[in-house]
Amino acid sequence: MKRILLFFVLLIFFLFSLYDRYRPVSIELVSPTTKQVEIKGEVMQPGVYTLKWEDTMDDLITMAGGFTENADTTSISLVRIVQDKEVIVIPTWSEKSMEKISINSATTEQLQTIPGIGPAMANRIIEYRESTPFKTLEELMNVKGIGNKTFEKMLPYICL
Repeated sequence: MKRILLFFVLLIFFLFSLYDRYRPVSIELVSPTTKQVEIKGEVMQPGVYTLKWEDTMDDLITMAGGFTENADTTSISLVRIVQDKEVIVIPTWSEKSMEKISINSATTEQLQTIPGIGPAMANRIIEYRESTPFKTLEELMNVKGIGNKTFEKMLPYICL
């Protein structure tokens, strides 16, 4: 009798251990942890890179060795999260965009093409130069809102 009781207990234990053991897993529940992105153009080492799922454009450019000297970074958002299988092309500065802009004669639209200059700042520059034309580039820092950092960012794009 003890053997029969022991047999049934072991049988029940065995059956409960198999119950609900082989549940199919849906592939939609698994999320990827990496992505592949291709970068071309004005970077030091163009190619295909494997990134973590949450990596941004800045991480990709760092992996690619950074920008070259000819890279046009004005239209690139470094905080944008890149997508899986995306192809990113870093453009080159064109000859026209390399021309310096005269702060004494530029229109509002031309001044806004300079990095760091928006519509309000362009209007302030024009108002300042109407009262006193610029004699040196450093006088641009007398315009309200232009400090050392903004001036250094603007310097490669401006002339008198």
